[in-house]
Formats: sequence, C-alpha cells, structure tokens
Amino acid sequence: MSSQTQQQRPQPKFGTLVHFEIPASDPAKVSKFYSQLFGWKFNKWEGSEMPYWLIQHKDATDENDTMGGLFARQAPNQQFVNYFYVKSVEDSTKQATSLGAKVVMGKQEIPNVGWFSILNDPDGNTFALFESSGRGM
Repeated sequence: MSSQTQQQRPQPKFGTLVHFEIPASDPAKVSKFYSQLFGWKFNKWEGSEMPYWLIQHKDATDENDTMGGLFARQAPNQQFVNYFYVKSVEDSTKQATSLGAKVVMGKQEIPNVGWFSILNDPDGNTFALFESSGRGM
C-alpha cells in the first residue's frame, strides 16, 4: 500500500486511554496467556532500551496498530499502568499534582513517539500521562 493511500489513525480525544503496560515476572508465560485468552499478538520492539513487546489486537492489520506493551517486572508490586492522552505532559502533570497526585517518574521521552510521566492519584493508584510527538511509532 502506498503511503499516499495508507490511512492514519485519528488522534484520540484528550483524556482517553491510549495505551496500557503489563509488567510480567515471566513475559513468555504472560504473553502466551493473553494470546490464548484474547488472541493478542506480541511483537518485540527493537526500539526499546529494555526488553519490551508491543501488544496488538488479534484483528490488527498494521504493525503500528498497537494497544499496549509487556515488559519484565522490575519491582514485586508493579501492576498494570494505563496511559491517558494529554496535550502537554508538563501541564497535565502540574495540574494533577495540584489536585493531589504524586509524581512517580517525571517527564521521559520515548524517541520518535512522544513523552510520558507516571503518577499516583490521591488514593495511590498508578497511571501515566502521554503526549504524542506526532511522528507515530
């Protein structure tokens, strides 16, 4: 398919869940579980500094059509993290902290993809904010 006829995914609305991450003690076992349960596809992302697998829906037809990621658990209490689309990671992080959130990880770049920060809401639930660079993955 030529790049002229290839359709781009529409930008999500701000505040929309756009990505999730699954930490796994045994990534092979967990990816097999979700593949068998939902038909998800797992593809190793060579652009990551750590072992990381992008997750695609079973009906995905484009390699860039991902919905989540899987990585080796780095701490015993690590859980799923949901990423929400925002216009500005910096502005939304400031707003969240003014509302009682705590920053777990400040703004980080994902080369050629965008930026994110990870926070805990006032009740201790972990979530992330994501800003797209507009270049796609």
